[in-house]
Amino acid sequence: MVTNKKLDSEQLARILAQLRMEKSDNQHYEVKTAAGGFPASAVDSICAFSNTPGGGMLLFGVDENLGFAVVGVYDSKACQQTLANYAKKEFSVPVDLTSGLVAVNDKKVVWAEIGEVDKTLKPVKTRKGKKAFIRQYDGDFVLSEQEEQMFISARGQSRFDEDTVPGTGGEELNWELTEAFIKNRKSRSTTLAKMDDHEVLLRCGVLGRSGELTKAGLLCLGIYPQQYLPNYTIKASVQKQSRQTGKVRATSTHSFDGPIPTMLYEAVQWVLDNSEDLVLDLPGGSVRNISEYPPIVMRELIANSLIHRDLSPLSMIQEISLRIEDDRLIISNPGGLYGLHVDELGHTGSKTRNSRVADICQYVLAPDSSNVIERLGSGIPKVMDELAALDMPAPRFIDGGIYFTVILSSVLTATSATNNAKPKNSNTDLVLAALSKGSKSKTEIQRATHLSYGKTKYAVEKLLKEQKVYKIGKDKSPNTVYALILDD
Repeated sequence: MVTNKKLDSEQLARILAQLRMEKSDNQHYEVKTAAGGFPASAVDSICAFSNTPGGGMLLFGVDENLGFAVVGVYDSKACQQTLANYAKKEFSVPVDLTSGLVAVNDKKVVWAEIGEVDKTLKPVKTRKGKKAFIRQYDGDFVLSEQEEQMFISARGQSRFDEDTVPGTGGEELNWELTEAFIKNRKSRSTTLAKMDDHEVLLRCGVLGRSGELTKAGLLCLGIYPQQYLPNYTIKASVQKQSRQTGKVRATSTHSFDGPIPTMLYEAVQWVLDNSEDLVLDLPGGSVRNISEYPPIVMRELIANSLIHRDLSPLSMIQEISLRIEDDRLIISNPGGLYGLHVDELGHTGSKTRNSRVADICQYVLAPDSSNVIERLGSGIPKVMDELAALDMPAPRFIDGGIYFTVILSSVLTATSATNNAKPKNSNTDLVLAALSKGSKSKTEIQRATHLSYGKTKYAVEKLLKEQKVYKIGKDKSPNTVYALILDD
């Protein structure tokens, strides 16, 4: 976004070109036709930008319905005067607003840059309607009472992960995870190594003084945290566009629960099971097998959403969202960036909303025996390095103040090396090749193809529907096998 408090015709042209490419307004830019007078909706947009990290800019005299064409503002002087008056008087606190004028082929565009207010003043509300707005993608949305309270709770240092969970105790701990955690903590601290296990859990924030588990302890090491925190889950879906109707439909949905290490591992496997496997030709004649969404990248991004999501009581009715679309992976969690601006991600020290969760997760192992996180602040740099090695662009980060979203493009559409990215033999082809040597159970097919169980299951079901294979036995019997349907 332009942040130099001045906009010239060249910058305006670049902004409009960007909006034409996106085919809509976006997180930080909103256009208003303003041919017949000052648009009333501008008040909502000013309010929304003042509550949104990074603020935003309004462009008066541009028509979105005409492909973001410059049509000219009704009266440039009157428009700027109205903006100045509104910034001082129309909101619960004065809004930081700077305006100016750009001429394009004798038509005038008034721009107004709105700065984000200090978090101690959020949420800003309109004086007349007493409503607070937030910017989401290409629109202004009214904050619910709960969302307003989330802004208020974010004014101070977050300590919600240290709150104890009533009714819990040591019996709610997954002792396989917990024993590994204690062993790892003791191995890296001579002080903790001298303590008994109960004191280690107390000193490391797993247990509170009352003997009840903290939110951090329950989420990282609990048997089933959702018994007490039912919405601390990942809600996942595959949403593909139908080639026949053009409508978006959910082709696969899933919900992941359990402690953080389990959710992380299962969510990564789910994305892999619902993604293409590719062969990427690299310089020098070497090749690399890779998933459509690089595992290292998506693992770090999913881990971030689990560790940094807002844990305030008001946010706990919301799940983390994980969505695969035709050409991208979208991860969204409650709670905006904490103590950082989007532009600082990967370039400055880590600022952690849930410091106790993050600390515990450094010593907890996922089901594949990998650390949930290696060290604080290492995730985003690792993401950037991996994407750069694949000649892929960085993810798009969107901080909405009360939510945080990451959009990761598919290898198939995002890299300049895409021309060298070719699908491997499809999973169905691999299954067919395995069955050409005789009938097999799903376990035997999985062993022969080296596919995951999920990909084996999906491929077999697809071939059954296409009537290329048939089933011998009952649905859930381990003795059921599959065989090729041979042409006459």
